[in-house]
Amino acid sequence: MTFGERVKSLTRQYLLPKVVYNVLGSNVLASRLIGNGKRGKGMAIEKAIKYQTSDQAISFSGLDPFQAQQLETKIRLSVEMKAARQPIGVSGLELVANQDSEVRVTDYLQETLEETQDELFDRMGDYAYSDGSGNQGKDPAGTGYIVDDGTNAPTFEGQSRSTYPVLVATVTDLTAVSGELSLARLAALYSNVSSGTGMTTPTLIDSGETEQDLYEQLLTPTVRETYSSMGYYTVTKDSKGTIRQGSQEGLMGTHGFVALSYKGIPWARDEKAGQHASGRIQMLNENFLDWWGWQNRQLGYEPITFNHTQVETTFAEKPMSDFTGFSWRPYISAQNQFAGIADMMMIGNWGSWQPRRQGALINVDEV
Repeated sequence: MTFGERVKSLTRQYLLPKVVYNVLGSNVLASRLIGNGKRGKGMAIEKAIKYQTSDQAISFSGLDPFQAQQLETKIRLSVEMKAARQPIGVSGLELVANQDSEVRVTDYLQETLEETQDELFDRMGDYAYSDGSGNQGKDPAGTGYIVDDGTNAPTFEGQSRSTYPVLVATVTDLTAVSGELSLARLAALYSNVSSGTGMTTPTLIDSGETEQDLYEQLLTPTVRETYSSMGYYTVTKDSKGTIRQGSQEGLMGTHGFVALSYKGIPWARDEKAGQHASGRIQMLNENFLDWWGWQNRQLGYEPITFNHTQVETTFAEKPMSDFTGFSWRPYISAQNQFAGIADMMMIGNWGSWQPRRQGALINVDEV
């Protein structure tokens, strides 16, 4: 409705507090792994792994002579430190306009900070599917690097995948079968990355929306009845996947991401997967998949938390780990400008000590 000046001159419009971000989408994989981050230290995180047995056990009887020899059975893997940043700039005049509480609805300075942290976190969702080769090898190395059979990443955490087959993940290309997804092919992938024990069972299946829709077609018509009787699986950063009885809640940062399930494993649909890993279904074991975040308190930087007071967003569920690797340097005055300049930084990387427990189906496009 259009109002005249007799109303406009006496009435202000009501601006709701908080800014709603309609640009950022789901960010499931990055949220889970970074949200449960571990502390990075030193130049890199290293761990010894056993890649072969000594094969020295042998039966004997009587006075058979004993023999022994030392064999090399272990190597070291190394998760490198990677970094990304995003600058923040604000106009001094805009800050002056927003400084008085009687006219300020949303804190401009705080909102700009929260906007930046969410945008940098959103970029981490892109990196979560990276093979680490982007920007001349400076990008963090996500599942495109970890869940690989040597095609894209022949060297893994400092070691050759061709020399050490235990570093090879299971990647099954469905091109030869016209990209047809089936329950049998999912079962084969599950068997290849598992050994029958609890720790080796996948904890998350991750794909874009299109690939999850294909899986849902395989379940029709039972999927609707399952929803009605059991509710939806939800995926949060704190759980491997739990059923919310009768829940109809959707994508909410505080309630988790709605998922289907396969063999009791939550199948999450991540928009980032659709953007960067189209046609790919990943079967991940988060017991052997970590985010390492380095705390930064140097050169004026301080670690940050992902509290949101001025914006409404769909990810960065709280509370987050203390080791996300995110930090920021407070605003300083710019030279020759009435402006404030700040900087936000992420220092960290993904890693896995058992990539053989990770798997993927690729070039999936029909059922």
